[in-house]
Amino acid sequence: MGILLDGLSVTVGAILGRICKKHIMLKNFSVLGIGIMIISLVGFFENVFSITDMKLQSSHLMLVILALIVGSWIGETIGIEEKLSRFAKYDNILGNAFVDATLFFGIGGLQISGPILLALNQDNSQLILKSLIDFPFALMFGMSYGGTAAFSAIPVMLLQLLFWMLACLFGNFFSDGFIGQLCAMGYIVLFFSGFNLICDGRYKISNVNMIPGIFLIIMFNLLWTIWGIAV
Repeated sequence: MGILLDGLSVTVGAILGRICKKHIMLKNFSVLGIGIMIISLVGFFENVFSITDMKLQSSHLMLVILALIVGSWIGETIGIEEKLSRFAKYDNILGNAFVDATLFFGIGGLQISGPILLALNQDNSQLILKSLIDFPFALMFGMSYGGTAAFSAIPVMLLQLLFWMLACLFGNFFSDGFIGQLCAMGYIVLFFSGFNLICDGRYKISNVNMIPGIFLIIMFNLLWTIWGIAV
């Protein structure tokens, strides 16, 4: 239910935004970019830092930064964004709409933790919260780019189904620390999506090439679990 509701929220929001575009012309993407960056920063700090005895302490910060650096190097070496540009015509506005909307709605804390919570506790609350947050941003994407953003609901729901299936099969593997690391890395990728919107291509950072960092975190935790079991 929660996965379907979030997909509908993105689709309906983008379509309504496309309709409202006739009356509200949103030519400057800075507002959308700033909103994305604020949500990303809050999500990152929430998953990496904690306050104990009135002191700010970091949790898994070095691992996330290491995954970001090595993952970005791998992404640049493979040329993920370049290949994506050729495949999806990423250099035009339709490609931008689909990729940017998919990154925003498909990479983030609630996107990861929501399906996992649903699988482990049959709890839809985080996915419902995500759908409420996504709807106004889907409106803005629709007003900014048009109805193409609505198609991002497809990969978003597929990713949620993937996390749900993995959590069902390997529930013990998804510890709080592991989920926090995944969310933090996702928010970094999302932050630079908002940054690129604000800069309007003048100082573009290839955040798509950072995505391998997410898989590095998965690999590290898998190896750590196997090593821990072996010990």
